[in-house]
Amino acid sequence: MTPAVRFVTDPMCSWCWGTTPHFEAAMEVLGDRLSFDIVLGGINVHGTRPVGAYGRERLNVLWDEVTAVTGQYFSHELPDGTVYNSLLPCLAAEAMRDARAAPPFGYTHRLQQRFFAEGVNVNDLDTLLATGEEFDVPRDRLRPLMDSEGVRQRTRWGFETARQYGTNALPSVLVSDDGATFRLFAGGFVDGERLVEDLEAWLAP
Repeated sequence: MTPAVRFVTDPMCSWCWGTTPHFEAAMEVLGDRLSFDIVLGGINVHGTRPVGAYGRERLNVLWDEVTAVTGQYFSHELPDGTVYNSLLPCLAAEAMRDARAAPPFGYTHRLQQRFFAEGVNVNDLDTLLATGEEFDVPRDRLRPLMDSEGVRQRTRWGFETARQYGTNALPSVLVSDDGATFRLFAGGFVDGERLVEDLEAWLAP
C-alpha cells in the first residue's frame, strides 16, 4: 500500500495559510510516491461572538508574524460581524470531498485565500456556496452535502482525530507506512524544502 501523508489544516487557520505553498510544493515533488489528503482541525468551533477590537489587534499581530516567517500575504481586512469559527467552512470542505470525489485541497486553499488575502468572510454560507461554483460544484449540490450526516460525522472525526495525534498547533503533518495507522510527523510551520527532505528520508529504506 502507498505510504500516506495527511495535512492537518483549516480554512481559517493563519499558520495553515502561511504553510499552504510549502505543502503544495511537497505534493508537487512527491505526489507520485505518496498519497496526500487533508484532515480538518477546526478553529474555535463553538465560538458565537463576532471578533471585537481586541481580537482584531491580536489577529493583526499574528498575521504580521506569519508573514515574517512564511512570506505569505495577508490583507489585514476582517469584515464586520465575522465570527472566528471554522465549523461551517470545514463542513463545506468535507462536502466538496464528496462532490468532487477527491481530497478538497483546492477548495480549502481557495477559502484560505479568500479569507486571509481578500478579506472575505468565509464563515458565511453564501460565500462557501459561491466558492464551490468556482470548482464547478453547483449550490444545489454542495448545500445538501453540507447537511448530510456522513459529512458531519467526518468533520467531527477530523476535529477529534487531530487532537488525538497530538496536533495541538495547526498545521501539522501525519504520516503512515500502511495508509491506515498514522503518527505525528511535524507540527507547526514547515518549510517546503525541509518537508520534502524529511519525507524522502522517511521513505528511504
